[in-house]
Amino acid sequence: MLTSQRRKKMLGYVAIGVGAAMAGRLFWMVDDWGRDWTTNHARLSMTNSDPALQPIEVDASSAAVEDMIRKWVDHQSGWAVMSQTENEQHESAQGEQADSESSMRRMHLTRTTPVFRFVDDIHLELTPITSDSPDSPRTRIDAESGSRVGKGDLGQNPRNLKALRAGIIEQTKKSVE
Repeated sequence: MLTSQRRKKMLGYVAIGVGAAMAGRLFWMVDDWGRDWTTNHARLSMTNSDPALQPIEVDASSAAVEDMIRKWVDHQSGWAVMSQTENEQHESAQGEQADSESSMRRMHLTRTTPVFRFVDDIHLELTPITSDSPDSPRTRIDAESGSRVGKGDLGQNPRNLKALRAGIIEQTKKSVE
């Protein structure tokens, strides 16, 4: 039988172990010590040194890319599509109005963290790329992720964008098969 003093000592060790595990997880999550403590947003940018944080171009119409993103989000825990809008119509080279397949689209996604339930907003722009061949539509995907609360995100927003980018690439491979 454990004495009261031994029980308190054991609980102290358990508390220290749990605290150390939480601190270790925190240190493991931080990717960029200069950025992650002071910045609570991230965006895909061509000037980013990390290729996983650069915009992507997909061989599909903006409507098809939107469907791919919806399918991916539906299978992700903590992700949701909040809204989508179809913006201005692009004109083709002959001057006629393009159809809705080739219009620029915007999407608003959210991702909720598992433990503390923090919500990050992810805004996407799906921009059709004009090409010589109307039979092979292409879409450029730009995205930005921002935390609703806090000064630093501990790298969560870049991870959101990397996961989204990888998911889109995965969906495009599935649509080709």
